[in-house]
Amino acid sequence: MSQGKTTRIDILRHGLPEGDGCLRGSTDFTITDVGLEQMNQSVSGLDDIEQVVTSPLHRCQYFASTFSARYALPIQNDPQWQELDFGQWDGQDKQALWQEHGEQLTRFWENPWLFTPHGGESLVEFDRRIQQAWQSLIDTYNGKRILLVTHSGVMKQLLRQLLSMPEDATYLQRIDLPYAARYRVTVYTDESGKHWPQLQL
Repeated sequence: MSQGKTTRIDILRHGLPEGDGCLRGSTDFTITDVGLEQMNQSVSGLDDIEQVVTSPLHRCQYFASTFSARYALPIQNDPQWQELDFGQWDGQDKQALWQEHGEQLTRFWENPWLFTPHGGESLVEFDRRIQQAWQSLIDTYNGKRILLVTHSGVMKQLLRQLLSMPEDATYLQRIDLPYAARYRVTVYTDESGKHWPQLQL
């Protein structure tokens, strides 16, 4: 029987992108020079990565590609790690949205599990997508040291799953992940194939 393996995943939020004041979601805003510097500072000393995985959106992918090139690392662009798609609200100015769709926005923020923006991705679908992406990541790169570059909504949703948090809106307000925030998860996979994740702060 094979020995158990530990997978280490450093999960990095993108830095400051263009589109300040917009509901960014799946809209492909460009990363700024400030944002790149924030990300570089966040990964300072992280020089033992073996695999880079990234959302294909520019605010994540550009840094991920430069990081992988710097250390001659393989990189995977995976759309499953994209931010939540807000449908017709996506990419729109938040103040303008409040003026035009204030009641709907309030319903969404109060209970995103039950209310979905028109044409958008439901939180149930988003949660399932992140769960599948995580399982695929662990299965594909078992035993590796990974840098995952993604978005704050994705990182919060993953924390909800790892910590078995309830399906309500409170975790969204209680977790603050600033630009270029990074947290680490180690996953021990035992001889039977069962995964034992641990959040390391």
